[in-house]
Amino acid sequence: MSFANISSLDQVIPFLQQNRHYAYLILFFGAFFETVIPFSLVVFGEFFFLAGAILAGMEVLELWIVMAVLYSGGILGDNLSYWMGRRYGLGLFDRLQHWPLVGRLVHRENYDKGVVFFEKRGAFAVFIARLSGPLSWITPAMAGIFKLNYRVFLTFNTPAVVIGISEFIVLGYFFGNYIHVIIDWLHQFGLAIGFIFICLIAAFFLVHRYFDWRAKVKRTEAELIDFIGRHFAAAVLIIAGLILGSLYLIYSMGSPRLS
Repeated sequence: MSFANISSLDQVIPFLQQNRHYAYLILFFGAFFETVIPFSLVVFGEFFFLAGAILAGMEVLELWIVMAVLYSGGILGDNLSYWMGRRYGLGLFDRLQHWPLVGRLVHRENYDKGVVFFEKRGAFAVFIARLSGPLSWITPAMAGIFKLNYRVFLTFNTPAVVIGISEFIVLGYFFGNYIHVIIDWLHQFGLAIGFIFICLIAAFFLVHRYFDWRAKVKRTEAELIDFIGRHFAAAVLIIAGLILGSLYLIYSMGSPRLS
């Protein structure tokens, strides 16, 4: 089937329905490799979690099968990472440092962060990491390196996998269930929503920059005032953008639809 034949949503759905077994297989391996080093550096499980749930919400795939393949893939992937860490220890990271591209992310600094996080939280780190995102790809291997009791690892990791993936399944299933309504809504108000979304991202990075700057050293009142002064214009533009975008959205929603 050529790309032209599946270029619309109505044509893609029958194609996927006829090839469900391939879709389930892809979802399983996406969840599996999400936390298996070094694949976890390039495989983003969230994409597979949301895609599977959306297709289930659209009744293209069976929800219970989607949940089964995602949960089993995530649990097995984490377990493989655990045993890799237990078998190779710190040498696992030392070897990966010499891999092209991978070595830029798997280096001693990231390992040290994992050590601090794991030593501070102990076995509970296995549960927290699965829900926090950034450390989820390294923590199962860290649990193996620290030789955390395997039964304890399973006790903390398995429910964390289910909860972490379920968050995306709920969101994706809702989106898939109302996808036609959402697409129509975005078609009408997409400009205002996009503008507001960009402003929110800008606000997030500005706030993150402030807390990151302040956390490095203890700042004086003069330094705080100077920081605010240097970022005042950007803050005003972001706030103004949010206000204008919200007003435009309200106006668009209140305006009669054109036939």
